[in-house]
Amino acid sequence: MLQYFVDNKYNSVFVPGYVPKLEYMSKIDEIASQIPRAMHQHENLVEILLVYSGNGIHTINQERYITSKGDLIFYNSGVLHDEVVGRQSRWGTYCLAVSNLKLHNMALNEIIPEHYSPVINSGEHFQEILELFRILEGTIWKKDKLAAEFNNYIARALIIKFCSVIQEKYSSKQEKKASLASKVQMFIDKFYKEDINLDIIAKAVNANRYYLSHIFKAETDFSPMQYVTRLRLGEAQNLLINTDLSVTEIAAAVGYNDSNYFQKVFRRNVGLTPGNYRRRWRS
Repeated sequence: MLQYFVDNKYNSVFVPGYVPKLEYMSKIDEIASQIPRAMHQHENLVEILLVYSGNGIHTINQERYITSKGDLIFYNSGVLHDEVVGRQSRWGTYCLAVSNLKLHNMALNEIIPEHYSPVINSGEHFQEILELFRILEGTIWKKDKLAAEFNNYIARALIIKFCSVIQEKYSSKQEKKASLASKVQMFIDKFYKEDINLDIIAKAVNANRYYLSHIFKAETDFSPMQYVTRLRLGEAQNLLINTDLSVTEIAAAVGYNDSNYFQKVFRRNVGLTPGNYRRRWRS
């Protein structure tokens, strides 16, 4: 027999007197993710998403983030957000929404500090978080009061796991690496439409090009230039769907001076030429 004893001398992540309330949970599969969602915000609750499959692009407070399997996406109360939808931007997500959340040193209905990235990979916590969401999915529809209480406890367990992910991400050593990756991402997010390369990025963040590439890929699963390409193609998809700009005009708008090269990159990554992509989407 194995017996484990628990140290109950701990400080709760929740401020005394505040009990988080589960408002809803949702699951969006890769087909449903194709339905567009307009820019929106929630004034009195926090939303946390887990990407369990696929990848996409989320816009949070006017900043664009590439998201993929294992990522947690944090929407504090009042934060504007939406998802960029395209044929190559499909993802499956679970979403948890809670109100009356009060963590130590945080405002009401905030789960992550404003200066932290709202997208963090769950890493080794992914499977546990996924299982908790699946448990909640299996009981959320039940109407009895015991089920409601059970569901709220699962929601609190998820919040505690989210706090663990955030805390580990921004421990002193990790924070330095995350800070560099964040600087690189912020620079690319701002200048990806310009003629930039790895040397320009390295100079902008005052770091060795090889070191920053290693750190950025460890944090995002993409090299800096892969991230540039994904942002450019994501914006190109948006322009192909929502405007009548020519392919040459779109190429220039997203940072490619050579339209032929843009079309090669687009086809290599998307599987269709820009023209065929537009026709298929609009058909």
